[in-house]
Amino acid sequence: MVNKEWISVLGTTILLVTAGCQYDKEAPSENNQEVVEKEEGVTELVSLQESSLYKMLEDKQIEHVHGIGYPGNRNELFIATHNGPIVYHNNSWYEATANKNDYMGFTAVSDGFYSSGHPGKGSDLPNPLGLIKSSDRGKTLQELGFQGESDFHYLAIGYETHAIYAVNQQKNSKMDMGVYYSEDAKEWKKVQLNGTPDQVGGIYTHPRNSNVLAITSPMGLYVSNDQGNSFERVTEEIGISTVVFLEDKLIYAEQSPNNQLVIQDLSNGEEKEILMPENEVETIDYLAINPQDEKEIVFHTINETIYRTTDSGETWNILVEQGQVVK
Repeated sequence: MVNKEWISVLGTTILLVTAGCQYDKEAPSENNQEVVEKEEGVTELVSLQESSLYKMLEDKQIEHVHGIGYPGNRNELFIATHNGPIVYHNNSWYEATANKNDYMGFTAVSDGFYSSGHPGKGSDLPNPLGLIKSSDRGKTLQELGFQGESDFHYLAIGYETHAIYAVNQQKNSKMDMGVYYSEDAKEWKKVQLNGTPDQVGGIYTHPRNSNVLAITSPMGLYVSNDQGNSFERVTEEIGISTVVFLEDKLIYAEQSPNNQLVIQDLSNGEEKEILMPENEVETIDYLAINPQDEKEIVFHTINETIYRTTDSGETWNILVEQGQVVK
């Protein structure tokens, strides 16, 4: 197997991935009630206005974003930042008051989110965080392994299946370097990655079919239907910075000069460009679709700007412009 270089693709520049910063530890949050009830695996939470963990965003700055998504099917746009989570809901912004951890590899799923990263300031959590999960907006964190061992910058987790693909960049107690797959965060199997280029970027999986895995690269988008054992390129030879799967299609972001979003039909490969904002768009590094409304698309760019559409690109609003909240 060819050794793969996991890279971050920023514009036309290829940067080797390096380890994240180290942080002081943070004290645990107070045991305030966030969960209303749990029934058949579904977590009901209090509203953000009533939450003991969140308050209205004060400084209006959103920087150092490490991921975006819609955890828990609650129509809440969750933004994982260097200084804790920020949530956008009903035209209002909220920030966490505790557990303000640096969530690397943040991935939204149907009942919450998975992540890795580093503890926030003053925390008593292990550093790095290893693999963690939260079902209550980050108030409580379930430790799934590798605490104090690994910081997974790249995770791909099925929104409904919760099957996990993890890129391990440094040997730990269960993994050598490489990509690993697990259905329960206990047993891990190494992924072969046959057919991918030497330089690869992000890793993504289908929300309901854990066999489907995609890898972005400067050479195009590569898709596997056998849990990453073999891949085929499904786009032209062009840099792809990010992708998101829907049930029967995927949406990917081409890199410069276009920085264009494209919808591809998974059954026949047909493609259609999404109408983009009128102003110039920088390279898109994070992309999310609201699972409850596929017309709602949000993307973040490398210059810390966040765009949102609720009509599949017919109109776009800027939520954050170069790190400053606009809407």
